[in-house]
Amino acid sequence: MDNQQTETQLPDWIERSQRTALRRYRMGIVKPAGTLGALALIALLGWIFWFSLPNPVRWFVGSPSAVASSASRTGQWSMLGYGTSLNGYVAEPERQPVGRPVWSRDLGPPTRSAPLAVDGTVYVGGHFKAMALDAASGDPIWEIETPGPMDHALTVANNNLVYVGLTNHRMLALNKDTGEQVWDFKAHLPISASALVHDGVAYVTSSGNIIYALDAQTGDQLWRHKIRGNVKTTPALRDGRLYAADDEGNLYFIDADDGRRRFRFLTAGSASGPPVVAGDTVYFPSGGSLYAINNDVKGMPGLYWIKRSWFQLWIWQVPFVPAPPAQRGERWRFAPEERASQGVIASPALVDGIYYLGDGDGLFYAREAATDAELWRFEASDGIVSSPVILGERVYFGARDGMLYALNLADGSPIWTLDLGSPIELPPAYSGGHLYVRTADGQMHAVE
Repeated sequence: MDNQQTETQLPDWIERSQRTALRRYRMGIVKPAGTLGALALIALLGWIFWFSLPNPVRWFVGSPSAVASSASRTGQWSMLGYGTSLNGYVAEPERQPVGRPVWSRDLGPPTRSAPLAVDGTVYVGGHFKAMALDAASGDPIWEIETPGPMDHALTVANNNLVYVGLTNHRMLALNKDTGEQVWDFKAHLPISASALVHDGVAYVTSSGNIIYALDAQTGDQLWRHKIRGNVKTTPALRDGRLYAADDEGNLYFIDADDGRRRFRFLTAGSASGPPVVAGDTVYFPSGGSLYAINNDVKGMPGLYWIKRSWFQLWIWQVPFVPAPPAQRGERWRFAPEERASQGVIASPALVDGIYYLGDGDGLFYAREAATDAELWRFEASDGIVSSPVILGERVYFGARDGMLYALNLADGSPIWTLDLGSPIELPPAYSGGHLYVRTADGQMHAVE
Protein backbone atom coordinates (compact mmCIF):
# COMPACT_ATOMS: atom_id res chain seq x y z
CA MET A 1 0.00 0.00 0.00
CA ASP A 2 1.32 3.47 -1.05
CA ASN A 3 2.13 5.73 2.00
CA GLN A 4 1.33 8.90 0.02
CA GLN A 5 -2.13 10.08 0.95
CA THR A 6 -4.36 11.12 -1.83
CA GLU A 7 -6.46 14.21 -1.58
CA THR A 8 -10.09 13.64 -0.96
CA GLN A 9 -12.09 14.71 -3.97
CA LEU A 10 -15.25 16.54 -3.04
CA PRO A 11 -18.29 16.39 -5.22
CA ASP A 12 -18.63 19.17 -7.79
CA TRP A 13 -21.78 20.52 -6.24
CA ILE A 14 -19.98 21.12 -2.91
CA GLU A 15 -17.14 22.99 -4.61
CA ARG A 16 -19.64 25.14 -6.50
CA SER A 17 -21.45 25.89 -3.24
CA GLN A 18 -18.19 26.92 -1.58
CA ARG A 19 -17.26 29.23 -4.47
CA THR A 20 -20.73 30.79 -4.41
CA ALA A 21 -20.56 31.35 -0.65
CA LEU A 22 -17.12 32.92 -0.97
CA ARG A 23 -18.31 35.18 -3.77
CA ARG A 24 -21.34 36.24 -1.74
CA TYR A 25 -19.15 36.90 1.26
CA ARG A 26 -16.84 39.11 -0.77
CA MET A 27 -19.75 40.94 -2.38
CA GLY A 28 -21.24 41.51 1.06
CA ILE A 29 -18.13 43.53 1.88
CA VAL A 30 -17.21 45.02 -1.49
CA LYS A 31 -20.68 46.12 -2.57
CA PRO A 32 -21.52 48.20 0.54
CA ALA A 33 -18.01 49.62 0.58
CA GLY A 34 -18.27 50.53 -3.10
CA THR A 35 -21.70 52.04 -2.56
CA LEU A 36 -20.45 54.11 0.38
CA GLY A 37 -17.41 55.20 -1.63
CA ALA A 38 -19.58 56.24 -4.57
CA LEU A 39 -21.94 58.16 -2.29
CA ALA A 40 -18.99 59.85 -0.59
CA LEU A 41 -17.57 60.83 -3.99
CA ILE A 42 -20.94 62.18 -5.12
CA ALA A 43 -21.26 64.12 -1.85
CA LEU A 44 -17.74 65.55 -2.22
CA LEU A 45 -18.33 66.59 -5.83
CA GLY A 46 -21.73 68.04 -4.89
CA TRP A 47 -20.13 70.05 -2.07
CA ILE A 48 -17.40 71.39 -4.37
CA PHE A 49 -19.66 72.19 -7.33
CA TRP A 50 -22.93 72.91 -5.50
CA PHE A 51 -23.08 76.57 -6.45
CA SER A 52 -22.31 75.71 -10.09
CA LEU A 53 -25.17 73.24 -10.48
CA PRO A 54 -28.44 74.29 -12.16
CA ASN A 55 -31.11 75.38 -9.74
CA PRO A 56 -34.37 73.45 -10.25
CA VAL A 57 -36.25 76.32 -8.59
CA ARG A 58 -35.85 78.34 -11.79
CA TRP A 59 -38.29 75.94 -13.51
CA PHE A 60 -41.04 77.35 -11.30
CA VAL A 61 -39.99 81.02 -11.29
CA GLY A 62 -42.30 83.12 -13.42
CA SER A 63 -41.11 85.16 -16.35
CA PRO A 64 -41.54 88.94 -16.48
CA SER A 65 -44.49 90.17 -18.50
CA ALA A 66 -42.50 92.70 -20.54
CA VAL A 67 -38.89 93.59 -21.28
CA ALA A 68 -37.69 96.70 -19.47
CA SER A 69 -34.32 98.11 -18.41
CA SER A 70 -33.03 101.02 -16.36
CA ALA A 71 -29.65 101.09 -18.15
CA SER A 72 -29.07 104.61 -19.43
CA ARG A 73 -29.37 105.28 -23.13
CA THR A 74 -27.48 107.96 -25.03
CA GLY A 75 -28.12 111.41 -23.62
CA GLN A 76 -29.75 110.34 -20.37
CA TRP A 77 -28.88 109.27 -16.83
CA SER A 78 -31.70 106.94 -15.75
CA MET A 79 -30.14 105.07 -12.83
CA LEU A 80 -27.47 105.37 -10.21
CA GLY A 81 -24.10 104.52 -11.76
CA TYR A 82 -25.37 105.04 -15.35
CA GLY A 83 -25.54 101.35 -16.39
CA THR A 84 -26.33 98.07 -14.65
CA SER A 85 -22.61 97.50 -13.97
CA LEU A 86 -22.63 100.88 -12.11
CA ASN A 87 -19.29 101.91 -13.63
CA GLY A 88 -20.26 105.57 -14.18
CA TYR A 89 -18.77 105.81 -17.69
CA VAL A 90 -20.19 107.58 -20.75
CA ALA A 91 -18.05 106.82 -23.79
CA GLU A 92 -19.31 109.58 -26.12
CA PRO A 93 -20.93 112.51 -24.31
CA GLU A 94 -22.92 114.98 -26.39
CA ARG A 95 -20.62 117.76 -25.25
CA GLN A 96 -18.38 118.43 -22.30
CA PRO A 97 -19.64 120.81 -19.59
CA VAL A 98 -17.57 123.99 -19.28
CA GLY A 99 -18.41 124.73 -15.63
CA ARG A 100 -21.06 127.42 -16.07
CA PRO A 101 -24.15 127.39 -13.79
CA VAL A 102 -27.51 127.39 -15.60
CA TRP A 103 -30.02 127.31 -12.76
CA SER A 104 -30.35 126.41 -9.09
CA ARG A 105 -33.47 125.40 -7.18
CA ASP A 106 -34.08 124.94 -3.46
CA LEU A 107 -35.57 121.47 -2.86
CA GLY A 108 -36.03 121.95 0.89
CA PRO A 109 -34.21 120.00 3.62
CA PRO A 110 -31.43 117.90 2.05
CA THR A 111 -31.65 114.14 1.57
CA ARG A 112 -29.29 111.56 0.11
CA SER A 113 -31.24 111.08 -3.11
CA ALA A 114 -28.91 111.65 -6.07
CA PRO A 115 -30.53 113.16 -9.18
CA LEU A 116 -31.37 111.40 -12.44
CA ALA A 117 -32.00 113.07 -15.81
CA VAL A 118 -34.11 111.50 -18.56
CA ASP A 119 -35.77 113.02 -21.64
CA GLY A 120 -35.56 116.59 -20.43
CA THR A 121 -36.68 115.81 -16.88
CA VAL A 122 -34.73 115.60 -13.61
CA TYR A 123 -36.01 113.05 -11.07
CA VAL A 124 -35.03 113.35 -7.42
CA GLY A 125 -36.25 112.45 -3.96
CA GLY A 126 -36.73 115.11 -1.32
CA HIS A 127 -37.82 115.56 2.27
CA PHE A 128 -41.12 113.65 2.44
CA LYS A 129 -41.53 113.95 -1.34
CA ALA A 130 -40.38 112.69 -4.72
CA MET A 131 -40.46 115.02 -7.69
CA ALA A 132 -39.80 115.62 -11.36
CA LEU A 133 -38.25 118.93 -12.50
CA ASP A 134 -37.90 120.49 -15.92
CA ALA A 135 -34.25 119.95 -16.86
CA ALA A 136 -34.04 123.27 -18.72
CA SER A 137 -35.40 125.50 -15.97
CA GLY A 138 -35.68 123.50 -12.72
CA ASP A 139 -39.44 124.18 -12.58
CA PRO A 140 -41.52 121.38 -11.01
CA ILE A 141 -43.46 119.05 -13.32
CA TRP A 142 -45.00 116.77 -10.71
CA GLU A 143 -44.54 115.92 -7.06
CA ILE A 144 -45.83 113.18 -4.74
CA GLU A 145 -45.78 112.94 -0.97
CA THR A 146 -43.70 110.21 0.67
CA PRO A 147 -43.88 108.89 4.26
CA GLY A 148 -40.30 109.95 5.00
CA PRO A 149 -37.17 111.51 3.54
CA MET A 150 -35.98 109.97 0.25
CA ASP A 151 -32.44 108.88 1.08
CA HIS A 152 -31.70 107.05 -2.15
CA ALA A 153 -32.09 107.80 -5.83
CA LEU A 154 -35.13 106.98 -7.91
CA THR A 155 -34.82 104.68 -10.93
CA VAL A 156 -36.27 105.28 -14.40
CA ALA A 157 -36.80 102.42 -16.86
CA ASN A 158 -37.52 102.46 -20.58
CA ASN A 159 -41.09 101.21 -19.95
CA ASN A 160 -42.12 104.78 -19.01
CA LEU A 161 -42.04 103.97 -15.28
CA VAL A 162 -40.08 105.52 -12.43
CA TYR A 163 -39.45 103.35 -9.35
CA VAL A 164 -39.63 104.93 -5.90
CA GLY A 165 -38.72 102.98 -2.74
CA LEU A 166 -40.34 104.24 0.47
CA THR A 167 -39.81 103.97 4.22
CA ASN A 168 -43.33 102.54 4.67
CA HIS A 169 -42.06 99.29 3.08
CA ARG A 170 -43.54 100.07 -0.35
CA MET A 171 -41.99 100.14 -3.78
CA LEU A 172 -44.01 102.34 -6.13
CA ALA A 173 -43.98 102.37 -9.92
CA LEU A 174 -45.11 105.76 -11.24
CA ASN A 175 -45.81 107.08 -14.71
CA LYS A 176 -42.66 109.08 -15.38
CA ASP A 177 -44.53 111.85 -17.18
CA THR A 178 -47.38 112.42 -14.71
CA GLY A 179 -46.33 110.83 -11.40
CA GLU A 180 -49.49 108.72 -11.32
CA GLN A 181 -49.15 105.40 -9.53
CA VAL A 182 -49.17 102.29 -11.74
CA TRP A 183 -48.53 99.64 -9.07
CA ASP A 184 -47.09 99.22 -5.59
CA PHE A 185 -45.41 96.32 -3.80
CA LYS A 186 -45.15 95.93 -0.03
CA ALA A 187 -41.84 94.59 1.29
CA HIS A 188 -41.22 93.18 4.76
CA LEU A 189 -39.37 96.31 5.91
CA PRO A 190 -38.46 99.75 4.46
CA ILE A 191 -36.91 99.90 0.99
CA SER A 192 -33.27 100.74 1.58
CA ALA A 193 -31.73 101.48 -1.85
CA SER A 194 -32.47 102.32 -5.47
CA ALA A 195 -33.97 99.64 -7.68
CA LEU A 196 -32.20 98.15 -10.69
CA VAL A 197 -34.26 97.03 -13.70
CA HIS A 198 -33.02 94.53 -16.26
CA ASP A 199 -34.78 92.20 -18.72
CA GLY A 200 -38.17 93.12 -17.28
CA VAL A 201 -37.20 92.44 -13.65
CA ALA A 202 -36.91 95.10 -10.92
CA TYR A 203 -34.38 94.13 -8.25
CA VAL A 204 -35.28 95.76 -4.93
CA THR A 205 -33.54 95.63 -1.54
CA SER A 206 -35.08 96.19 1.88
CA SER A 207 -33.74 96.72 5.37
CA GLY A 208 -35.29 93.37 6.24
CA ASN A 209 -32.17 91.72 4.75
CA ILE A 210 -34.13 90.65 1.69
CA ILE A 211 -33.53 91.13 -2.03
CA TYR A 212 -36.70 90.96 -4.13
CA ALA A 213 -37.09 90.29 -7.84
CA LEU A 214 -40.32 91.88 -9.08
CA ASP A 215 -42.01 91.95 -12.44
CA ALA A 216 -41.08 95.48 -13.51
CA GLN A 217 -44.38 95.97 -15.33
CA THR A 218 -46.80 94.59 -12.74
CA GLY A 219 -44.98 94.50 -9.39
CA ASP A 220 -45.60 90.76 -8.94
CA GLN A 221 -42.90 88.97 -6.92
CA LEU A 222 -40.82 86.49 -8.90
CA TRP A 223 -38.42 85.46 -6.12
CA ARG A 224 -36.85 86.69 -2.89
CA HIS A 225 -33.50 85.96 -1.27
CA LYS A 226 -32.61 86.56 2.39
CA ILE A 227 -29.07 87.60 3.23
CA ARG A 228 -27.22 88.29 6.47
CA GLY A 229 -27.10 92.11 6.64
CA ASN A 230 -29.00 95.13 5.42
CA VAL A 231 -28.33 96.15 1.81
CA LYS A 232 -28.23 99.95 1.78
CA THR A 233 -26.79 100.31 -1.72
CA THR A 234 -28.00 99.42 -5.21
CA PRO A 235 -26.89 96.00 -6.45
CA ALA A 236 -24.89 95.73 -9.66
CA LEU A 237 -25.71 93.27 -12.43
CA ARG A 238 -23.64 91.73 -15.19
CA ASP A 239 -23.90 88.52 -17.25
CA GLY A 240 -26.92 87.22 -15.35
CA ARG A 241 -25.45 87.74 -11.89
CA LEU A 242 -26.34 90.23 -9.15
CA TYR A 243 -23.67 91.65 -6.84
CA ALA A 244 -25.00 93.03 -3.54
CA ALA A 245 -23.06 94.31 -0.51
CA ASP A 246 -24.52 94.64 3.00
CA ASP A 247 -23.79 96.65 6.12
CA GLU A 248 -21.97 93.71 7.71
CA GLY A 249 -19.28 93.79 5.05
CA ASN A 250 -20.53 90.85 2.97
CA LEU A 251 -20.48 90.80 -0.82
CA TYR A 252 -22.93 88.34 -2.40
CA PHE A 253 -22.96 86.81 -5.88
CA ILE A 254 -26.58 85.91 -6.70
CA ASP A 255 -28.16 84.43 -9.83
CA ALA A 256 -30.40 87.11 -11.30
CA ASP A 257 -32.93 84.69 -12.74
CA ASP A 258 -33.74 82.66 -9.62
CA GLY A 259 -32.11 84.30 -6.59
CA ARG A 260 -29.72 81.47 -5.80
CA ARG A 261 -26.57 82.50 -3.94
CA ARG A 262 -23.32 81.52 -5.64
CA PHE A 263 -20.68 83.05 -3.38
CA ARG A 264 -20.17 85.25 -0.33
CA PHE A 265 -17.06 87.32 0.39
CA LEU A 266 -16.58 88.72 3.90
CA THR A 267 -14.85 91.87 5.09
CA ALA A 268 -14.39 93.28 8.58
CA GLY A 269 -16.12 96.59 7.83
CA SER A 270 -19.44 97.77 6.44
CA ALA A 271 -20.12 98.32 2.74
CA SER A 272 -20.35 102.07 2.12
CA GLY A 273 -21.03 102.09 -1.61
CA PRO A 274 -22.52 99.86 -4.30
CA PRO A 275 -20.47 97.19 -6.08
CA VAL A 276 -19.07 98.05 -9.52
CA VAL A 277 -18.38 95.35 -12.11
CA ALA A 278 -15.81 95.55 -14.90
CA GLY A 279 -14.33 92.59 -16.78
CA ASP A 280 -13.82 89.66 -14.43
CA THR A 281 -13.65 91.79 -11.27
CA VAL A 282 -16.15 93.35 -8.90
CA TYR A 283 -15.06 96.35 -6.80
CA PHE A 284 -16.72 97.56 -3.62
CA PRO A 285 -15.79 99.85 -0.72
CA SER A 286 -16.05 98.43 2.79
CA GLY A 287 -14.57 99.60 6.08
CA GLY A 288 -12.57 102.39 4.41
CA SER A 289 -10.88 100.10 1.86
CA LEU A 290 -11.65 99.24 -1.75
CA TYR A 291 -11.76 95.50 -2.48
CA ALA A 292 -11.24 93.88 -5.87
CA ILE A 293 -12.82 90.42 -6.04
CA ASN A 294 -12.64 87.85 -8.84
CA ASN A 295 -16.23 87.48 -10.03
CA ASP A 296 -15.56 83.99 -11.44
CA VAL A 297 -14.93 82.49 -8.00
CA LYS A 298 -17.33 79.73 -6.88
CA GLY A 299 -18.64 79.13 -3.39
CA MET A 300 -19.05 75.90 -1.43
CA PRO A 301 -21.76 75.18 1.18
CA GLY A 302 -20.61 75.54 4.79
CA LEU A 303 -17.14 76.80 3.85
CA TYR A 304 -17.55 79.91 6.00
CA TRP A 305 -18.24 77.85 9.14
CA ILE A 306 -15.38 75.45 8.38
CA LYS A 307 -12.91 78.31 8.00
CA ARG A 308 -14.29 80.06 11.04
CA SER A 309 -13.75 76.95 13.19
CA TRP A 310 -10.34 76.39 11.63
CA PHE A 311 -9.32 79.97 12.37
CA GLN A 312 -10.48 79.68 15.99
CA LEU A 313 -8.50 76.48 16.51
CA TRP A 314 -5.45 78.16 15.02
CA ILE A 315 -5.85 81.16 17.37
CA TRP A 316 -6.03 78.72 20.30
CA GLN A 317 -2.74 77.22 19.01
CA VAL A 318 -4.14 73.71 18.94
CA PRO A 319 -1.25 71.36 18.05
CA PHE A 320 -0.86 70.38 14.37
CA VAL A 321 -3.46 72.94 13.21
CA PRO A 322 -1.86 75.02 10.38
CA ALA A 323 -2.70 78.63 9.57
CA PRO A 324 -5.96 78.88 7.60
CA PRO A 325 -5.73 79.86 3.92
CA ALA A 326 -6.61 83.33 2.67
CA GLN A 327 -10.19 84.02 1.68
CA ARG A 328 -10.95 82.91 -1.86
CA GLY A 329 -11.50 85.45 -4.62
CA GLU A 330 -9.61 88.51 -3.35
CA ARG A 331 -7.30 90.07 -5.93
CA TRP A 332 -6.18 93.08 -3.88
CA ARG A 333 -7.44 95.76 -1.54
CA PHE A 334 -6.60 99.45 -1.53
CA ALA A 335 -6.52 101.46 1.70
CA PRO A 336 -5.45 105.13 1.50
CA GLU A 337 -2.60 106.39 3.61
CA GLU A 338 -3.75 106.71 7.19
CA ARG A 339 -4.48 110.29 8.12
CA ALA A 340 -7.65 111.75 9.62
CA SER A 341 -10.21 110.37 7.18
CA GLN A 342 -12.52 107.38 6.96
CA GLY A 343 -10.63 106.13 3.90
CA VAL A 344 -12.54 105.13 0.78
CA ILE A 345 -16.27 105.68 1.16
CA ALA A 346 -17.67 105.89 -2.37
CA SER A 347 -17.47 103.42 -5.24
CA PRO A 348 -15.08 104.02 -8.16
CA ALA A 349 -15.78 104.73 -11.82
CA LEU A 350 -13.92 102.53 -14.34
CA VAL A 351 -12.80 102.65 -17.94
CA ASP A 352 -10.04 100.97 -19.98
CA GLY A 353 -8.62 99.02 -17.06
CA ILE A 354 -8.26 102.06 -14.79
CA TYR A 355 -10.37 102.97 -11.79
CA TYR A 356 -10.94 106.48 -10.44
CA LEU A 357 -12.06 107.31 -6.91
CA GLY A 358 -11.58 109.71 -4.03
CA ASP A 359 -11.08 109.32 -0.30
CA GLY A 360 -12.24 111.09 2.83
CA ASP A 361 -9.10 113.24 2.94
CA GLY A 362 -9.74 114.78 -0.47
CA LEU A 363 -7.24 112.76 -2.50
CA PHE A 364 -8.51 111.62 -5.89
CA TYR A 365 -6.73 108.66 -7.51
CA ALA A 366 -6.30 107.00 -10.88
CA ARG A 367 -5.04 103.44 -10.42
CA GLU A 368 -4.62 100.35 -12.57
CA ALA A 369 -7.47 97.92 -12.01
CA ALA A 370 -5.35 94.83 -12.62
CA THR A 371 -2.43 95.62 -10.30
CA ASP A 372 -3.68 98.53 -8.16
CA ALA A 373 -0.61 100.55 -9.18
CA GLU A 374 -1.08 104.30 -8.88
CA LEU A 375 -1.02 106.34 -12.10
CA TRP A 376 -1.71 109.81 -10.71
CA ARG A 377 -3.40 111.63 -7.86
CA PHE A 378 -5.09 114.99 -7.37
CA GLU A 379 -5.78 116.72 -4.06
CA ALA A 380 -9.00 118.58 -3.32
CA SER A 381 -9.27 120.79 -0.26
CA ASP A 382 -11.80 118.53 1.52
CA GLY A 383 -13.09 114.97 1.57
CA ILE A 384 -14.54 113.13 -1.45
CA VAL A 385 -17.44 110.91 -0.41
CA SER A 386 -19.32 110.41 -3.68
CA SER A 387 -18.57 108.50 -6.87
CA PRO A 388 -17.09 110.27 -9.90
CA VAL A 389 -18.53 110.41 -13.42
CA ILE A 390 -16.38 109.74 -16.49
CA LEU A 391 -17.41 111.54 -19.69
CA GLY A 392 -15.12 110.63 -22.57
CA GLU A 393 -11.65 111.94 -21.69
CA ARG A 394 -12.69 113.78 -18.53
CA VAL A 395 -13.65 112.81 -15.01
CA TYR A 396 -16.02 114.90 -12.84
CA PHE A 397 -16.61 114.73 -9.09
CA GLY A 398 -17.70 116.85 -6.17
CA ALA A 399 -16.13 117.26 -2.73
CA ARG A 400 -17.09 118.46 0.72
CA ASP A 401 -15.39 121.79 -0.02
CA GLY A 402 -18.39 122.59 -2.26
CA MET A 403 -16.28 122.43 -5.40
CA LEU A 404 -17.20 120.56 -8.58
CA TYR A 405 -14.02 119.40 -10.30
CA ALA A 406 -13.30 118.53 -13.93
CA LEU A 407 -9.99 116.73 -14.50
CA ASN A 408 -8.13 115.41 -17.51
CA LEU A 409 -8.50 111.63 -17.46
CA ALA A 410 -4.95 111.01 -18.74
CA ASP A 411 -2.90 112.88 -16.14
CA GLY A 412 -5.28 114.37 -13.54
CA SER A 413 -4.60 117.97 -14.53
CA PRO A 414 -7.51 120.30 -13.63
CA ILE A 415 -9.64 121.64 -16.49
CA TRP A 416 -12.02 123.73 -14.41
CA THR A 417 -13.56 123.98 -10.96
CA LEU A 418 -16.88 125.44 -9.88
CA ASP A 419 -17.76 126.54 -6.35
CA LEU A 420 -21.37 125.55 -5.56
CA GLY A 421 -21.22 126.92 -2.03
CA SER A 422 -22.08 123.78 -0.04
CA PRO A 423 -20.64 120.26 0.37
CA ILE A 424 -21.24 117.86 -2.53
CA GLU A 425 -21.84 114.38 -1.11
CA LEU A 426 -23.82 112.77 -3.94
CA PRO A 427 -22.74 111.80 -7.48
CA PRO A 428 -23.86 114.07 -10.34
CA ALA A 429 -26.04 113.02 -13.26
CA TYR A 430 -25.20 113.89 -16.87
CA SER A 431 -27.70 114.49 -19.66
CA GLY A 432 -27.93 116.79 -22.67
CA GLY A 433 -24.51 118.32 -22.07
CA HIS A 434 -25.44 119.31 -18.49
CA LEU A 435 -24.38 118.05 -15.09
CA TYR A 436 -27.08 117.97 -12.40
CA VAL A 437 -25.58 118.28 -8.94
CA ARG A 438 -27.21 118.22 -5.52
CA THR A 439 -25.54 119.99 -2.61
CA ALA A 440 -25.86 119.51 1.15
CA ASP A 441 -27.83 122.76 1.58
CA GLY A 442 -30.78 121.28 -0.32
CA GLN A 443 -30.05 123.02 -3.62
CA MET A 444 -30.19 121.38 -7.05
CA HIS A 445 -27.84 122.86 -9.63
CA ALA A 446 -27.68 122.51 -13.41
CA VAL A 447 -24.20 123.09 -14.84
CA GLU A 448 -23.35 123.37 -18.53
